[in-house]
Amino acid sequence: MTQIDKQTRKLAAIAYGEASVADDPNEIGGIAYAVANRARAWGGKTVDQLLAADPNYTYAVSDGNVRYQKLMDASDAQIAKNKGMTAALQHAISALANTGTDPSNGAFWWDGLDFRTKAKHPKRKDGFYYGDEAHNIFNVDPVSKPVTIYWKVANKKTGKEVNSKVRGKYEYVWVSTAAHGQTIFWTHDSDYLEATGGKAYR
Repeated sequence: MTQIDKQTRKLAAIAYGEASVADDPNEIGGIAYAVANRARAWGGKTVDQLLAADPNYTYAVSDGNVRYQKLMDASDAQIAKNKGMTAALQHAISALANTGTDPSNGAFWWDGLDFRTKAKHPKRKDGFYYGDEAHNIFNVDPVSKPVTIYWKVANKKTGKEVNSKVRGKYEYVWVSTAAHGQTIFWTHDSDYLEATGGKAYR
């Protein structure tokens, strides 16, 4: 077996497993960076710690993904002979070190073909838009879901919480940052974060 450290191998395997079979290096690299970006933002977690904190983050690790397992089991020689696995390993190393160019453009999440095929996809239900129209690789129109958040105060007579002043408003939860191959990359919209007081990595 190769001596690649555990976290680097797992990140490379996630990137290789989640990417499409075209082995687009920017698609593979974007996924590697998105994982590392989120782990870094979330208190400097390791890949394993990130997956423990959010078990639904990537299903490649647990759903029998053939490409994921192929890289997890691969030797140095096998990785070197496969351009997709080589790209995944190189990007995993750079992503964890936070060096080089980030193809995800600062993303924490990504979606593949299911974004087009699932009308009830979570991001389509939440509301999303494209940071650049070129990111609309699946021809799915943006979805606006206007929300107003109010500060809560206690009613002096009943003691129950009621709406007070407007805390913030937002139309979208998600905004795309890049698109490569068959993958769109995402972060949270800034208005959503400001209105809800949410964390960019959650």
